[in-house]
Amino acid sequence: MHRLTVVDTRGQRRSVVLRRWLDSDKDPPAAERIRREARLLAFDAAGTESGGAPALLMTRVPGHVHLTPRDPDDWLRQMASILPRIHAAPISAPAYELGWGSYEPRVPDRARDPAVWRAAIAVVQGQRAPHEPTFIHADYQHFNLLWSRERLTGLVDWVFASVGPRDVDVGHCRLNLAILFSPDWAERFRQAYEAEAGRKVDPWWDLAELLYYSADWETFIPLQVGRRAVVDRAGMTERVEDLLVAALRRL
Repeated sequence: MHRLTVVDTRGQRRSVVLRRWLDSDKDPPAAERIRREARLLAFDAAGTESGGAPALLMTRVPGHVHLTPRDPDDWLRQMASILPRIHAAPISAPAYELGWGSYEPRVPDRARDPAVWRAAIAVVQGQRAPHEPTFIHADYQHFNLLWSRERLTGLVDWVFASVGPRDVDVGHCRLNLAILFSPDWAERFRQAYEAEAGRKVDPWWDLAELLYYSADWETFIPLQVGRRAVVDRAGMTERVEDLLVAALRRL
């Protein structure tokens, strides 16, 4: 990521962010995802003018990632409150594809009760739950939300935006909340969303998103967090497992 100041054709200075996919050889779809943005300032899918890496130029949105809220319930409520508006947006996008379709969800080595994971896997490997297709962010979680003075100011990283089940956004956020904070925070987020949206979250999609978890999260989550919060890597699997239990009970 690079923060830049550019001068447009009218001589006006603009603050922008240049995102480059330096490891695009490990992520071949990166260039195609760039094209999915709803409105582009500029992009270089081939990387011919951006040092050999696919790149996307984005408007800079004010705010910062905020992982230590003074009032967790208000923080969670604000996160939940914008999802119904996103899902109601009349925006066309590619169809959502379940990410773990390319590999088999598995029981983590650190699982406290492997039977819980096997039960969740059996559910999602069965008949897929029906859904009403809507516009979704598809990577909705606290690392993509920007804040200023405890107020939510923006949502970034729309490269996975799709048309699909709205509960994907809820479930993915719940997974991230359980991993970094607690299953209780994840449950409070679900309850806040259900109050805002006036509907219940389908536990099938909840389970599908929670099963994205693997041991790899213990490595990359601390890198994303940096020094912004304390990360309990050893307890990640147990927290996700507790949330799986809660989701299974809602079936």
